Amino acid sequence: MIGHVRGLFFVDYPNLANPSPLNQVLYAITGFGHQAVMVFFVLSGYFIGTSVCESLDGRRWSWRVYLVNRLTRLQLVLLPALILGFVWDRIGMRLPQAASFYYGGLYKYYSPSVALRSTLPAFFGNLFFLQSVVSPVFGSNGPLWSLSYEFWYYILFPVLMIAAASWAGVRSRLLYLGLALVLFWFVGTQISLYFLIWLMGVLIGRVRHLSWPRTPRAMAFASVVAGLPLAVVLAWVRVHPGASEMMTDFTIGLCFSLWIYVLLQISREDVSQAYAKSAKTLAGFSYTLYLTHFPVLLLLRGVLDPRGNWQPDRWHLICALVITLLVLGYAYLVAEFTEARMGVVRRRLLQPWTPRPREVAR
Repeated sequence: MIGHVRGLFFVDYPNLANPSPLNQVLYAITGFGHQAVMVFFVLSGYFIGTSVCESLDGRRWSWRVYLVNRLTRLQLVLLPALILGFVWDRIGMRLPQAASFYYGGLYKYYSPSVALRSTLPAFFGNLFFLQSVVSPVFGSNGPLWSLSYEFWYYILFPVLMIAAASWAGVRSRLLYLGLALVLFWFVGTQISLYFLIWLMGVLIGRVRHLSWPRTPRAMAFASVVAGLPLAVVLAWVRVHPGASEMMTDFTIGLCFSLWIYVLLQISREDVSQAYAKSAKTLAGFSYTLYLTHFPVLLLLRGVLDPRGNWQPDRWHLICALVITLLVLGYAYLVAEFTEARMGVVRRRLLQPWTPRPREVAR
């Protein structure tokens, strides 16, 4: 989100009036939006893949429970986000000073125009995770491209795991293998290849745990050494912007996986309450923020400064901070009515299939 604030409101780096060291750092750290998606793929593979493996290993697997859990997580926010995005886009299209952002391609983020992608087929294509497969992203919400990747990885991984499970019958394994091949064909080469980055996260949870020294000095040294390759690759990406995107994405996924693996080995549970509370709060609406921020930012861009981009001077940096806080507040408010109610919705959906205490006793 912060990267999009910088990209939408500020001039590109070659157009800086004052490329000071501070501005160079500012532009560097806000330019890793795409790389952050690779980080998310690894984290998603670790959390979701580990959960799937544990269910299958314990013979507790249920497609019904799994799909309810995954679809409530995704759809409870996605449908309102698509509707809200449509509303903000329609407002922007009606503002004469913002028309160029909606009826012409925004070179850094999308082509064709928002207007051409604000169609009913595109809406339902995104609702059913078909963007980047057979549908464009809906309206101005360009960040939605990665959600379809995520959804199909949720389906592909358990299908592959059941196809490889020794306890499944031969016929079932062949059927699941055939289904996996059909799914890989359907989603295409790009999504299929990036599945390997998602699987790096799964591997983190499956590799044998090692014994690490728990002294503060040893833990700090291990975390720095393990994180150094990731820092080097990110720096290299900034210096070589024209390098192969897929190659750098795979390298970032691999380096981040190594770092997370080491951090998991040396992690301790005695974190401060303040850190735990702030991390939980931010994580509690991060998905909503991802789905809702861009249409609002584009509308604000058209309203506040439709003619040109800002230089990163003190006044405009304060303006960007205010915009960032406003969008964070907006996402938090939407999450209170969607993401925060996910547990309640899941329990209600699963209740008809939950055995009663008497049935369990029997």
